[in-house]
Amino acid sequence: MKFIASVAVAASSLVALATADLLQINNPTQGTVWNAGENVFVGWSGNCNSMGSAATNVTVDIVTGPAAAVRYVATLGHLDCSGANVKTNFVVPATIETGEYALIVRTTPQPSFTNSFKINNGAAPPPPANTGAPPAPTTPAAGGDKSGASTLFLNGAVAIAGAVAVAFQLL
Repeated sequence: MKFIASVAVAASSLVALATADLLQINNPTQGTVWNAGENVFVGWSGNCNSMGSAATNVTVDIVTGPAAAVRYVATLGHLDCSGANVKTNFVVPATIETGEYALIVRTTPQPSFTNSFKINNGAAPPPPANTGAPPAPTTPAAGGDKSGASTLFLNGAVAIAGAVAVAFQLL
Protein backbone atom coordinates (compact mmCIF):
# COMPACT_ATOMS: atom_id res chain seq x y z
CA MET A 1 0.00 0.00 0.00
CA LYS A 2 2.82 2.37 0.89
CA PHE A 3 4.43 1.66 -2.50
CA ILE A 4 1.22 2.44 -4.43
CA ALA A 5 0.78 5.70 -2.54
CA SER A 6 4.39 6.63 -3.25
CA VAL A 7 3.97 5.94 -6.96
CA ALA A 8 0.78 8.05 -7.04
CA VAL A 9 2.54 10.97 -5.33
CA ALA A 10 5.52 10.68 -7.68
CA ALA A 11 3.30 10.59 -10.77
CA SER A 12 1.35 13.63 -9.57
CA SER A 13 4.60 15.49 -8.95
CA LEU A 14 5.85 14.68 -12.45
CA VAL A 15 2.63 15.99 -14.00
CA ALA A 16 2.81 19.19 -11.93
CA LEU A 17 6.44 19.71 -12.92
CA ALA A 18 5.73 19.12 -16.61
CA THR A 19 2.93 21.73 -16.68
CA ALA A 20 4.55 24.34 -14.41
CA ASP A 21 5.42 26.76 -17.23
CA LEU A 22 2.55 25.96 -19.57
CA LEU A 23 0.72 29.17 -20.43
CA GLN A 24 -2.99 28.93 -21.10
CA ILE A 25 -3.43 30.85 -24.37
CA ASN A 26 -6.85 32.53 -24.52
CA ASN A 27 -6.38 34.52 -27.74
CA PRO A 28 -6.41 33.52 -30.54
CA THR A 29 -8.93 30.73 -30.04
CA GLN A 30 -10.53 28.33 -32.48
CA GLY A 31 -12.78 30.35 -34.79
CA THR A 32 -10.62 33.50 -34.55
CA VAL A 33 -9.89 35.17 -37.89
CA TRP A 34 -6.83 37.41 -38.29
CA ASN A 35 -5.96 39.40 -41.39
CA ALA A 36 -2.43 39.66 -42.75
CA GLY A 37 -0.91 43.06 -41.97
CA GLU A 38 -3.31 43.89 -39.12
CA ASN A 39 -2.62 44.53 -35.43
CA VAL A 40 -3.63 41.59 -33.21
CA PHE A 41 -2.91 40.42 -29.70
CA VAL A 42 -1.94 37.16 -28.07
CA GLY A 43 -3.51 36.74 -24.63
CA TRP A 44 -2.77 34.20 -21.90
CA SER A 45 -3.17 33.32 -18.26
CA GLY A 46 -0.38 32.07 -16.03
CA ASN A 47 3.26 33.03 -16.26
CA CYS A 48 6.62 31.52 -17.01
CA ASN A 49 8.77 33.35 -14.47
CA SER A 50 10.52 30.08 -13.56
CA MET A 51 12.38 30.54 -16.88
CA GLY A 52 14.28 33.40 -15.24
CA SER A 53 15.40 36.26 -17.47
CA ALA A 54 14.48 34.24 -20.60
CA ALA A 55 10.79 34.73 -19.69
CA THR A 56 11.02 38.37 -20.81
CA ASN A 57 11.74 37.41 -24.44
CA VAL A 58 9.77 34.26 -25.37
CA THR A 59 9.41 33.53 -29.10
CA VAL A 60 5.93 33.17 -30.64
CA ASP A 61 5.90 31.20 -33.90
CA ILE A 62 3.13 30.74 -36.47
CA VAL A 63 2.82 27.10 -37.58
CA THR A 64 0.57 25.05 -39.83
CA GLY A 65 -0.25 21.39 -40.38
CA PRO A 66 -1.60 18.56 -38.25
CA ALA A 67 -0.62 18.45 -34.57
CA ALA A 68 1.67 15.47 -35.15
CA ALA A 69 3.65 17.27 -37.87
CA VAL A 70 3.43 21.05 -37.52
CA ARG A 71 5.52 23.14 -39.90
CA TYR A 72 7.09 26.50 -39.05
CA VAL A 73 5.70 29.38 -41.12
CA ALA A 74 7.00 32.59 -39.49
CA THR A 75 7.95 34.18 -36.20
CA LEU A 76 5.18 36.49 -34.99
CA GLY A 77 7.40 38.14 -32.39
CA HIS A 78 8.34 37.85 -28.72
CA LEU A 79 6.39 38.23 -25.50
CA ASP A 80 7.14 38.79 -21.82
CA CYS A 81 5.39 36.20 -19.65
CA SER A 82 7.55 36.76 -16.56
CA GLY A 83 4.95 38.41 -14.38
CA ALA A 84 1.77 40.44 -14.57
CA ASN A 85 1.61 40.78 -18.38
CA VAL A 86 -1.28 38.81 -19.89
CA LYS A 87 -1.24 40.01 -23.50
CA THR A 88 1.12 41.30 -26.18
CA ASN A 89 0.33 43.09 -29.43
CA PHE A 90 1.73 41.94 -32.76
CA VAL A 91 1.35 42.67 -36.47
CA VAL A 92 0.46 39.63 -38.61
CA PRO A 93 3.14 39.34 -41.32
CA ALA A 94 1.80 40.52 -44.69
CA THR A 95 3.42 37.52 -46.40
CA ILE A 96 1.23 34.91 -44.65
CA GLU A 97 -1.06 33.12 -47.11
CA THR A 98 -4.74 32.56 -46.37
CA GLY A 99 -5.13 29.36 -44.36
CA GLU A 100 -5.44 27.59 -41.01
CA TYR A 101 -2.65 28.21 -38.50
CA ALA A 102 -1.74 27.84 -34.83
CA LEU A 103 0.79 29.53 -32.55
CA ILE A 104 3.58 27.96 -30.53
CA VAL A 105 4.79 30.01 -27.57
CA ARG A 106 8.29 28.65 -26.95
CA THR A 107 8.19 28.42 -23.15
CA THR A 108 10.52 25.94 -21.47
CA PRO A 109 10.58 23.18 -20.43
CA GLN A 110 7.42 22.73 -22.51
CA PRO A 111 6.01 25.00 -25.26
CA SER A 112 2.43 26.29 -25.18
CA PHE A 113 0.11 25.89 -28.19
CA THR A 114 -3.08 27.50 -29.44
CA ASN A 115 -5.95 25.81 -31.22
CA SER A 116 -6.12 26.38 -34.95
CA PHE A 117 -7.42 29.69 -36.25
CA LYS A 118 -7.64 31.36 -39.65
CA ILE A 119 -5.48 34.04 -41.24
CA ASN A 120 -6.86 35.80 -44.32
CA ASN A 121 -4.67 37.54 -46.86
CA GLY A 122 -6.38 39.27 -49.77
CA ALA A 123 -3.01 40.18 -51.34
CA ALA A 124 -1.45 36.70 -51.30
CA PRO A 125 -3.03 33.91 -53.33
CA PRO A 126 -4.54 31.08 -51.27
CA PRO A 127 -2.85 27.69 -51.35
CA PRO A 128 -3.92 25.44 -54.24
CA ALA A 129 -7.40 23.99 -53.84
CA ASN A 130 -7.91 20.28 -53.36
CA THR A 131 -8.77 18.77 -56.74
CA GLY A 132 -10.76 15.97 -55.16
CA ALA A 133 -8.39 13.35 -56.55
CA PRO A 134 -7.10 10.94 -53.93
CA PRO A 135 -3.43 11.28 -53.05
CA ALA A 136 -1.00 8.92 -54.73
CA PRO A 137 -0.41 5.81 -52.62
CA THR A 138 2.92 5.57 -50.89
CA THR A 139 4.74 2.55 -49.62
CA PRO A 140 6.14 2.93 -46.10
CA ALA A 141 9.64 1.74 -45.32
CA ALA A 142 9.82 -1.87 -44.24
CA GLY A 143 9.07 -2.28 -40.56
CA GLY A 144 8.05 1.38 -40.17
CA ASP A 145 5.49 2.17 -37.49
CA LYS A 146 3.11 4.69 -39.02
CA SER A 147 0.84 5.04 -36.00
CA GLY A 148 3.29 6.63 -33.58
CA ALA A 149 2.20 4.06 -31.00
CA SER A 150 5.75 2.92 -30.35
CA THR A 151 6.81 6.48 -29.52
CA LEU A 152 3.80 6.90 -27.24
CA PHE A 153 4.58 3.60 -25.54
CA LEU A 154 8.24 4.54 -25.10
CA ASN A 155 7.37 7.96 -23.63
CA GLY A 156 4.88 6.35 -21.26
CA ALA A 157 7.42 3.72 -20.22
CA VAL A 158 10.02 6.40 -19.48
CA ALA A 159 7.52 8.37 -17.38
CA ILE A 160 6.53 5.27 -15.41
CA ALA A 161 10.16 4.28 -14.87
CA GLY A 162 10.88 7.78 -13.56
CA ALA A 163 7.89 7.64 -11.21
CA VAL A 164 8.98 4.23 -9.90
CA ALA A 165 12.53 5.48 -9.35
CA VAL A 166 11.23 8.45 -7.37
CA ALA A 167 8.95 6.16 -5.36
CA PHE A 168 11.88 3.92 -4.42
CA GLN A 169 13.81 6.98 -3.27
CA LEU A 170 10.86 7.94 -1.05
CA LEU A 171 10.73 4.50 0.63
